[in-house]
Formats: sequence, C-alpha cells, structure tokens
Amino acid sequence: MMFTAKKSAIVDALKLVGHVVERRNTIPILQNVLIENAGSGQLAARVTDLDTEATVPFKADVDASFKPFTVPAHLLSDIVRKLPDGADLAVTADDDALGAITVKSGRSKFRLQVLPATDFPSMAAGELPFVVEMPSQALAKAISGVSFAISTEETRYYLNGIYFHAAEGGIKLVATDGHRLAKQFVRVENAPQDMPGIIIPKKTVETVAKHLPKDGNVILQISDAKIRLIIGDMVLLSKLIDGTFPEYQRVIPPHEQFVEIEGKPLAAAISRVSTVSSSGRAIKLTFAEQMLKLAVNNPDAGNAEDYVAFEGEIELETGFNGKYMTDALDQLGEGTVRVLLGDPGSPAIFRADGDHAENLIVLMPMRV
Repeated sequence: MMFTAKKSAIVDALKLVGHVVERRNTIPILQNVLIENAGSGQLAARVTDLDTEATVPFKADVDASFKPFTVPAHLLSDIVRKLPDGADLAVTADDDALGAITVKSGRSKFRLQVLPATDFPSMAAGELPFVVEMPSQALAKAISGVSFAISTEETRYYLNGIYFHAAEGGIKLVATDGHRLAKQFVRVENAPQDMPGIIIPKKTVETVAKHLPKDGNVILQISDAKIRLIIGDMVLLSKLIDGTFPEYQRVIPPHEQFVEIEGKPLAAAISRVSTVSSSGRAIKLTFAEQMLKLAVNNPDAGNAEDYVAFEGEIELETGFNGKYMTDALDQLGEGTVRVLLGDPGSPAIFRADGDHAENLIVLMPMRV
C-alpha cells in the first residue's frame, strides 16, 4: 500500500488537469500527472505542458514504501470523479519496479500504466525578484474586465495575453486585439514600481480566473520571463510572452465630451437591431436631442432601427461593431454607462459611471 486518500482530496488536487494537460500530446509524459511526496502527511499532484506548471497538494495517509510515479492525468481524473461521493481510494504498486499501479475504491479496481517520475519535466522558476500581493476578488474582477479583449491572432502573439504592469498606487491590467482595448486598475499597497511590464498568456489567465477564491489574497512572484501565482495551496508557474506590448496609452483618446446612457436598455436595443445584421457589421449611432438612434442596413436581410434616450449635449453620427459594444456592456453592467466621444472617426471610451477613472473600454469606430 503506497497511500490512501479521500476522493474529494484527489479531485481537488486534479482540478487543473483539464486546463493544463492536453488530451493528445506527442510527448507521452506530458499527458501524465506526477504524484510526489510533499511532506507533512501530504502528497502533491503536478502537471505541466512545458509552458505552465501547476502543483496542488492533498492530504493522504502515506506509507513508508511510497515512491513518486506518473499516470495518465485525464484518465485518473475521470476515474476519481466517477467514484461515489465520500469514497476512499487506496493506491498500491504492482511490483517493485513500479511499472503500474492499482487504484481500489470499494468494489472498483483499476490498473494504470506508470511512466517513471524521473522522466517528468520540471520547470525551473529561476529568480522571481518582484512580489505583488492583491485581494483575490479584485484580481478576478480585473481579469474579467479585460480578458474578453485578448487577441487570438497568432501573428500578433504579443497581444495573446494580458499586459500587467505597475502604476502609482497599484497594478494595471490591459488587453487589446487592435479593435478594442480594455484596462483595469487594482489598488495594491507597496506595488514594486521598478517591476517590468509583463504579458501573461491567455491560457494562464483563463486557468487562474477559474480558480480564484472569493476571499483571501493571491501572491504573484514575477521576473521578466516567468510568473508564479500562489493561490491558497495551489502553485501555478508560467512562462510569460516574450514580446513588447504596444504603447496602449496612445490608443486612449483624450475626449472630454460625454453622454450617459442606461446600460440595460442600450444592450437590448443593440440586440434587437443586430437581428438583421451579419457578423462584424457596424451599427450606425446617431446622437441628437438626447435620443440615440441605432440603425443597421443589411442589403441581404433588411434594415432595423431603434432608439434609446441619453443625457448629454452632443450631436454626432458614428458607428461601432455591434458585438464589441455588447461585450463592453456585459462587462460594464446594467447601470449607467458613460460614453466619451470625439469626432465621427475617433475611438469611443465606455466606462461604468462612478467606476475608477482607470477602468475603461476603448472601441475603434467603423465606417457606416
């Protein structure tokens, strides 16, 4: 007997398998999870794709005969999830050479092939000189507020993540795909101002976002090449995108004139006129006499128009991608939205009224 553990403990330890481990990989060991001794009556599950490495400890009764091993990660995760709630698992080595293990729980029994623990790659973190500690929920909100704007265009790989950099009084997170830009500010005490700006990959961002707790703080340890996130007992080490993020401040227009519109009616009107719109088609916006007209002209389907009241003194005709406006409003909520506008060919700034001045979304205009 190498160890016994509760189903719930192993399920929790394997929670990152689906985010890190590819089901098909030309390197067999990367499909596996390493189970190793973590000391103090704990084991740890470690997975990697060579760009990201995640380690989660779990409680277990560990026998003196325990040896580290690797088994197919998704297979083990699927087996454990299908066991009855509250079940106990016992894991034994099939032989001294540890060529296979047996997992037993009640009447269920599984024999799994093992690859040597010594073949499992380990990411070297190197020196991580910069440390940022921030509230978990504040980080979750900031990630949600910008991640929708991350580019998926591989040729502009430096946009395939979130730009994370120090600012006075805290940290800024920025994402852009060239058509829209989102920025969020997180107040952090003693944020290291000499920290380099870094680009955190989309996959890492998505993994972190799904596992941030509602309470407590997250510790980020940073160099110019890697980031380690300590979230409770979970440790996630990731390479950073090696590239230069554009000088995004130049994209944010210095508009001063603005209108205020209720987000919920505006989102509903966009949805209605988009019914006749093909993907990527602009919605024409006409601001006049405190009434916004939304119009779509699609030669293949028909025309649509709708109206929403606004507050502000402005007369302007411009256009924006309907989906991008919907995405922005989804982030800004159903309350009052402040829209800062310039001339018809200028980008617009969308901001939740009353939110921090640094929190904003920029949309590039479209011809209509």
